[in-house]
Amino acid sequence: METLVSLALGLGLIVAVFRYLASGESEEDPHLTVRIQARIKRLERYKRLPEPVFEMTAPEFEEYIADLCRRDGCTDVQRVRGDTLGGQITGYLPDGRKAALKRNRECGDRPVDAHSLRTFDDAARAQLGAEVTILVVLGPLNKHARRTAARRGLTLIDVDRLESWMRGTTLSALLAPRTGRSGTNRTSAHD
Repeated sequence: METLVSLALGLGLIVAVFRYLASGESEEDPHLTVRIQARIKRLERYKRLPEPVFEMTAPEFEEYIADLCRRDGCTDVQRVRGDTLGGQITGYLPDGRKAALKRNRECGDRPVDAHSLRTFDDAARAQLGAEVTILVVLGPLNKHARRTAARRGLTLIDVDRLESWMRGTTLSALLAPRTGRSGTNRTSAHD
C-alpha cells in the first residue's frame, strides 16, 4: 500500500510541476505550493489505514465495510446495487433503524460535492427506505458537502473516522451527534 501511496504522491507532484511549467509563468505560484502541500498531507493520512484499502476492488471494499457493520451488531447486512445508488450496503443498526451506506474510495483531487450527497441521501431514503444514511469517503469533501451532510443528518466517515472504525470504534459511536454547539441542530463531526 505504501508503494501505491508513494506512486500517487509522485504522480501528483509531477502533474502539478508540469502544469506550473506549462503555464509559462516565471514567478513562483503560491497557490501551486499550497495545493502540493495539501495533496502531500492528504496522501500521508492514507498511510495510516491498517488494511490495504486502496488495493481492494470495489466489491471487496464493500464487503469489508459490510463485515465491519456485522461486527458492530448490525443485522441483515447486504450489498445492493442500483442505477441511482451505485455500490451500497444496507442493514439494520442494533437499535432497529434501517441504514444505507455508500462507499466512495476515490482519492483524487476532485472533492465529493453537496449535490452527490443529496442525490445519495434522497435515493437511499426513497428507494431503500433508509432511516440512516452513511457515506464512507476516502477522498476530499468540500465545505458545502460537510454542511449538507450535517443539515440532513447524513454521517460522513472519512479516512480518520474509517481508521478509528477499523481499529474497533463501533458504528453506533460514529453515528452519535456532536454536542459541542448550542442549539437543537445535530452537527456533523466534520464541522
